Amino acid sequence: MKYWQAFTFLLFAFSGKTCFKATNDTLRIRQMADSFFVAGSYYKAAIYYQKLEFFLQSESGKTQARLRTAESYKHDRNYTEGLASLNTINLSEAPDSLIYTVKYQSALMSYLNNDLIQADAFIEQLNYLVKDSLYIYKSLLLHTLVLNEQYKWQAAQKKLHLLNAHLFHTGTNAYYQNKRMIDSLYNTARLPKLKDPEKASRLSTFLPGAGQFYTKNYSEGIFSFLSLAVTTGAMVTGIVFQYYFTSIFVGNLLIGKFYLGGVKRSEFLAEKYNYKKGKVFNDSLKQTIRSRFQGS
Repeated sequence: MKYWQAFTFLLFAFSGKTCFKATNDTLRIRQMADSFFVAGSYYKAAIYYQKLEFFLQSESGKTQARLRTAESYKHDRNYTEGLASLNTINLSEAPDSLIYTVKYQSALMSYLNNDLIQADAFIEQLNYLVKDSLYIYKSLLLHTLVLNEQYKWQAAQKKLHLLNAHLFHTGTNAYYQNKRMIDSLYNTARLPKLKDPEKASRLSTFLPGAGQFYTKNYSEGIFSFLSLAVTTGAMVTGIVFQYYFTSIFVGNLLIGKFYLGGVKRSEFLAEKYNYKKGKVFNDSLKQTIRSRFQGS
């Protein structure tokens, strides 16, 4: 009996020392991770937070370590790894605060990574999963910026009006000033007149060079039309002088290259035109919106 009691005592003593050592290890790893983060060594911090997650036992502790890992990768501008870390967090039966944090940070990193469709999807998930409307209001500014970058300016305007109504009481001077400012920013006359890539492609399909003219690339349009005209003329001339095989084979090859290339090129030029026009407009929007609403 005494032997069994001694064995039990030694077992608990050994387990206690092991747990104490494990606690010291996790504390040391956390301190190292935090020190790297504070020093701006975000990649090293992310590695240590991942190591910390491995040693932690509680699910809540692991979740916090994953959030810190994602935050470190975000500061390191490694958004792909940051998103991967957030995706490992279990949100089933999670509180609204955790769902908001994960989905908002996922949307933010997607936005910073210029993946606007994914950013929009994460915010829509946030709106669907979170029950507390206060968290939804906190995501409105980011949602506005995401919609702006997608040229969905009318939808962005509605989000900004909702944010204004939430931050400032209806009827106050600040509310009406912001309302006028929002309506002025998104006035139809100010919105960029964008080009339709499909229309540019169709125009070049029926008339080579027309798509380039539509996107205001006149020199390219002239070059595209003349290239096909000259190639077609050379092929006809070759046939007239009875160089049938060479004329038809080489002519069709060149015509196909210039024709299909011109169609694809006109579509690309429309997208390029939209990007330039949209970027200038959105940059001015972003600056004004942030100065008025960020930190409110």
